[in-house]
Amino acid sequence: MTHDHNSSMTTVVRIRNRRTVSTALVALAAMATAAGCSSGDKDESDQSPAPSSTAPTKTVSADEAQARKAVIAAYQGMTDEQVKAYAKSSLASSNITKYATGKALRDVKNAVFVNLQNGIVVQGEPEVTADEDDVTLDTASKPQRASLQVCFDMNTWEPIDKKTGKSVAPPEQIRRYTIAVQLQEQGSRWLVTEEKADKEKKC
Repeated sequence: MTHDHNSSMTTVVRIRNRRTVSTALVALAAMATAAGCSSGDKDESDQSPAPSSTAPTKTVSADEAQARKAVIAAYQGMTDEQVKAYAKSSLASSNITKYATGKALRDVKNAVFVNLQNGIVVQGEPEVTADEDDVTLDTASKPQRASLQVCFDMNTWEPIDKKTGKSVAPPEQIRRYTIAVQLQEQGSRWLVTEEKADKEKKC
């Protein structure tokens, strides 16, 4: 059995912050405007300032920023454990329960069991990209919940038949797509509760 990603299969998470990029672009735009001014123009006092078209940046509290990082860290922890487990088709010495619960945990266990029965291991690791801006927090719920959108690329993650050493990945398999992740806060940590792949949504 190959790894059909209904709700699992992921790894190294690259964390980016789009707000930093936006700030840099705004700064570059301001510099370009200043550079375009000519010394032959009228006195600046006679000119009305141009209205700003920059959209206001949403302010994120320190607590929310920390929670977003914790959500991504939880997902990264779970996916790192998945990669290790799928590489040997075993959950021996796994720390998966520190990062996953509910359906997400059951899916990982089922995938490991099926691959073990079929003599399949998964070599390499996928590339998963997640941004803090892709985290949505529901602080009103008790316990708190969160959702995370990640881009999953499995071009460097291959299911292999241990006997033949050959790939058993379906030739027409979609290898890059978006995954919607659901998490829940339990005690002092975030746990992944479910993953759902959207193979029609490119990233």
